[in-house]
Parts: sequence; C-alpha cells; structure tokens
Amino acid sequence: MSCLSLHWVNDLPKAFKRILDSLKEDGVFLAAVFGGDTLYELRSSLQLAELERRGGLSPHISPFTEVRDVGSLLTRAGFSMLTIDTDEIVVNYPSIFELMWDLKGMAESNAAINRSLHLHRDTQFAAAAIYQQLYGHSDPETGKVTIPATFQIINMLGWKPHPKQPKPIERGSGEVSLKDLYKLDEIIKEVKTVKTDD
Repeated sequence: MSCLSLHWVNDLPKAFKRILDSLKEDGVFLAAVFGGDTLYELRSSLQLAELERRGGLSPHISPFTEVRDVGSLLTRAGFSMLTIDTDEIVVNYPSIFELMWDLKGMAESNAAINRSLHLHRDTQFAAAAIYQQLYGHSDPETGKVTIPATFQIINMLGWKPHPKQPKPIERGSGEVSLKDLYKLDEIIKEVKTVKTDD
C-alpha cells in the first residue's frame, strides 16, 4: 500500500516495477497519489503573479502525475486487472497565506531542484490578489470571502499476474446483446424462471 507519498518519487515507472517485483503472485497493490489537478488554483495564481512581477516563471509547486498516465505506467510495469479512480477534495481557506502555511506544515512544499528558493513578498501579495479575484467566493450566510484549494486524489489498484486470475471471456461469447440492455430486468427474470424450472 502507498498513501499519498508516490508524488515524491522521481522515477515512477521504475518504482512501479520494483513494487510489482516485491509482490507475491496474485498480490495486490493499492495506492493513492495526488493528481495533476491538485492545487491548480495556487499554481496558476503564482504563475500569473510571477509573470507580472518578475517577467518569468519558477516552479513553486511539485509536479503531479496525470490520471491518463497512471494506467499506462502500471500496465508497462506489468500489473493486471487495473482499477483507477479519482476524487477531488476542495478545502476553503481565508487566503493564500493560510493555504501556504498548511502546505508547509504538511511537508508538501516544492522539492524540485530547479525551483526558486525565494518567493518575493510583492509576488506573494500579487498572487493572493489574483487568487481571490479568479477563484474567491463569498459564503452567503457569513459573507466571508474564501478561496478554494483543490486536491485531486488518484486511487489505483493493480494485481501481480497469476495463471489462476480471472480472464475476460472470449469476444462474441456473450449471451445478451448490448442493444437489449434496456430490457435487462426481463432477461434476468427469464433466466431465473428457467433455472427454477430445471
């Protein structure tokens, strides 16, 4: 199992291969990892602020894996019977500063080598204003303005191949046509009646 730590791995294909090698036959790998849409509001606000104030960009948020890439990485590593799903958790903060404080407390600051080591104060205030303008919303009950922070969680499950694992049935061997799916209830009743009569 791996819970929200694989985004710190530099070489995911090699990590998945090693995980597969460590499993016994028919063993399962369960993982949750931050996805590519995580903190997109913060990322875009910082980029716009730096472009405006500094005339260039520096990565201030670690890169995350895209959902579309996870399946192919697991397949390439050798996993079978994959299940991949995503969840989005949105947390509201009073401002960008509380969000960055929380990220620092979670030890989720950017660890990229090519990052800028200092985020200038004027860039921070510009990013806060941009964040509030683009994504801020006011609570109808309290009237307080908050900003959302999106965390995309990619949940994945993969099995180490084994000869006794279930295999998909052969193409064309189905007994019910997909065009008859709308009358599935009737088909199930007929099958139950036939089994009861036998």
